[in-house]
Amino acid sequence: MAHMEQELRRPEYSPRQHDRTASNLNCALAATGVTLMTLCLVGSAALTTVWAVAKLFSASETTIWVLGLIAMAPVLALSIWTAGRAWHVEKRMARGQDVDAPVYNMFYYLRRTT
Repeated sequence: MAHMEQELRRPEYSPRQHDRTASNLNCALAATGVTLMTLCLVGSAALTTVWAVAKLFSASETTIWVLGLIAMAPVLALSIWTAGRAWHVEKRMARGQDVDAPVYNMFYYLRRTT
């Protein structure tokens, strides 16, 4: 087999540094949207799973409520992390920087100032 080289293609223009996304309001709106989407989608998946398992084993309504509250703990943790990460990424993009590798620590992005 022949050795294939991969060519990197770069755009012929440089993006503008000061864009509409640079404002804190636009960054907050984008981060809020991503956080709410994560909360709704993951939360509904978790609660649907709890409901299905509880109905499969004929659990009481109280058990469904308790398991639902327990299932919401990781959903809230994921939503908190998503909010911080989305804000961090939006601010980096507003400064014209590239997206960095994520750090999977719940409060890492909320403690950072930059």
